Amino acid sequence: MKNTSTYLDKSVIYTFFGVFFLSASMFAFKYSKYAPCEDVSFKISTNNYTIGSLIKFEDQTEGANNWHWNFGDSTLTSTQQKPLHVYYKPGEYQVRLLVNGICEQSETITILQKKELLDSTKFPVFKIPKTIEVGTTLIVEDQTENASSWEWRFGETAEANAKTKLASYIYKEPGFKTISLIINGELKYISKQKIEVLPLKEEEENTFIDIPEKPSEPVWDIKEAPETTVIKDKPDTPKLVPYIGHEDFKEKLILVSKEKMSPNQFVDYFCGDVNKPIIVNGKNTTFLVFCEKIKDKKIKIKNFEIFRDKGSNCIKTITIDYKKSGLGLF
Repeated sequence: MKNTSTYLDKSVIYTFFGVFFLSASMFAFKYSKYAPCEDVSFKISTNNYTIGSLIKFEDQTEGANNWHWNFGDSTLTSTQQKPLHVYYKPGEYQVRLLVNGICEQSETITILQKKELLDSTKFPVFKIPKTIEVGTTLIVEDQTENASSWEWRFGETAEANAKTKLASYIYKEPGFKTISLIINGELKYISKQKIEVLPLKEEEENTFIDIPEKPSEPVWDIKEAPETTVIKDKPDTPKLVPYIGHEDFKEKLILVSKEKMSPNQFVDYFCGDVNKPIIVNGKNTTFLVFCEKIKDKKIKIKNFEIFRDKGSNCIKTITIDYKKSGLGLF
């Protein structure tokens, strides 16, 4: 029993001295590698503090021999002296640097949203008058190159008012209106212009016609009338322009397409000028040309609108969207 106790006591002593020398060796090694870093200093350089930009970090601490960078955006850290980093979201980030495992420094940087460069050639181009009167037809046309789709808004409704290159609109209310155009579905390329819609003139809004009493016609004694007397004829009664409604006009167009009616039979509705300019499927043409193209064709009229002169039944122009069976759009 005595020998076993002595053996165990010596083992404990040897173990103690072994752990002591090992700890001392490790401390001596760390001390030999230790370098003071009272003032941690690092530099940040970049062309733009925006998302996607390359940012260079560089430690300038004297006596530094190891580094641990935290860029504040939950990405991987870096152990390089001069790391590069990219931020992908805007915001404020706290950058921390730990030097030699004991000295730390932090700095907050702000990353901004990257500004998008727009191509000026993609903005829609169109011209409008400075003013227009309520009830008058406004006709506008996009002049942008390489445009394939259009969305016109004339400032009185929220939805798009027209989706053709050439568009028309009649204002119902006076005031300043904003006309906007988007082409090719690119919302960032939108052009806006202001137009002043004028109210109807007061004399036009409240026009009352005085019909004078019919004067009694003088009875002339032709034999006794002096030679210088001139007997004037009664003025001709102005001829009224016949009115035709939308549906009747469309039915007559169908008859033209079937060659059962001549375009010249519309002459009274157009006040004598049957070849007035019209808009067909968003394109400029004339009424006669349109009638010639639909001859002997089966057509289907989708949208149709008549624009008349104020105070008259005379047709000024028409807009029409239609299809020809088997031949596509006009």
